[in-house]
Amino acid sequence: MSDFVLFLVFVSACVFICCLFKSDKRTPEQKRIDDAADAAKNAEINRKLLIDTYGNLNPVMICPHCREKGHTRTKEVKRKKGVSGAKVTGAILTFGVSMLATGLSRKEGLTQAHCDNCGATWDF
Repeated sequence: MSDFVLFLVFVSACVFICCLFKSDKRTPEQKRIDDAADAAKNAEINRKLLIDTYGNLNPVMICPHCREKGHTRTKEVKRKKGVSGAKVTGAILTFGVSMLATGLSRKEGLTQAHCDNCGATWDF
């Protein structure tokens, strides 16, 4: 039994050492090309993520926090804003059935802005 355990430890050590000294067959120029391609792909992914999250850049808008122009993104959003009187009335008249479909809060259309320079996000 102990010979088998010793054999497993020896094989594991050999595999570990082989993994440490495994050489990369790419040339330095190929490594630079691959790294540049990875960086470009990551930059494109980050750009798409920013557009999906905060919207497109608004080149004329000035950030009220850092006073920089051209770094602000804007996007139309809907936010819940209080209780709608009409929905409460409808819920009373339908004995609460309409509340299941529409809820009580009203939604208001706003513009969300985000500054890439200072990271501030606000609605107006």
